[in-house]
Amino acid sequence: MKILIFATHPIQYQVPIYRELSKNYDLKVIYLLEQTKKGHADAGFGVEFEWDIPLTDGYQHQYLKNKAETASSSSYKGVILDGEELKDLTQMEKPDLVFINGWFPKALKQIINYCYKNNIKTICRGDSTLLMTSHPLKRIIKEIYIRSIVRKITAFLYVGEENKKYYLHYGVKENQLYPGLHCINTPFFEKKFNEIKKREWNQEHINIGFAGKFIDIKRPLLIVSAIANSKYQKQLTLQLIGDGPLKVEIENAAKKLNVNINFLGFLNQSEIVEKGYQHIDFLVLSSRSETWGLVINEVMTGGIPAIVSDTVGCNTDLIEEEKTGFVFRSGDATDLSQKIDKMVEILSSKNDMNKNVLNHIKKYSLEETIKGYKKAIEYICFK
Repeated sequence: MKILIFATHPIQYQVPIYRELSKNYDLKVIYLLEQTKKGHADAGFGVEFEWDIPLTDGYQHQYLKNKAETASSSSYKGVILDGEELKDLTQMEKPDLVFINGWFPKALKQIINYCYKNNIKTICRGDSTLLMTSHPLKRIIKEIYIRSIVRKITAFLYVGEENKKYYLHYGVKENQLYPGLHCINTPFFEKKFNEIKKREWNQEHINIGFAGKFIDIKRPLLIVSAIANSKYQKQLTLQLIGDGPLKVEIENAAKKLNVNINFLGFLNQSEIVEKGYQHIDFLVLSSRSETWGLVINEVMTGGIPAIVSDTVGCNTDLIEEEKTGFVFRSGDATDLSQKIDKMVEILSSKNDMNKNVLNHIKKYSLEETIKGYKKAIEYICFK
């Protein structure tokens, strides 16, 4: 069986999946955009960088030309394919199956339409959810638009329960859905955590972690406000991993509210465990909107619990209340503060939360995700 996977650019969370699938299938990944150092900075990271792990080794791949005037994976018209080049590629490769990671930007929708017209079977793995509300008129337009797309796709991999609800809402049938759960490079992170000394709990010096871009949608300032209202404020330090345009505002807010903070800077994949996660007791993901939040998978691989907002997609799957962490009402600093206090009290009681986290995250390993991919491929084979 010949499989083509279309993706905008190499992504550190997806590449391990491609490598594993390449061990069992004749597979090639087709990239549509070459990401640059400046592109990462423009996406909100705040610094120019390249990932320090190999992203194009261990599997076949090639790049197609991008016809967009301004190249960007975050803009609908930022990646546009040449129709003739797509036709030539598929005629040469003769794929039995095509994978696409959603239908944004425009190039991915072009691929879906092409495969549908030419009777090429497709599997889609996106990560959208219904957690965010929108204007009624926008919802109606979205309803018509998305239903017109999903009917052209053969099968779907859902990354978690909220993503599965999304597909079902837009008319995908249950027998078209297979688990392709969101995962990280599990062996890589397990090895990194095994190489470090486990942080011991100290009631007088408690470290809360934040990892991500310092931008509005991530709401890092909300965590500062919540810590200021915590009854454990003096013992708490917010360890910030990342960079971005809100850095000065975070610093000023912390000074004004007398909150302890420490900027750890942007940490690349090979160093984030040793220089970042090793120094935190639990992590807070306070985003206003987040389709999943793979940083939670990363910390949980080391047994670190988390507090996430109810508009973060992984909240349904990864958070078992008081066992692996807590969920708080999005944007509610008071509720977050209360959850921080509860987390401190549970961890102080020396309960089994860290063990619970380690056991629970095993369901979201790279190995389990590959099993879901194989089930979907088998469905396509015998359909």
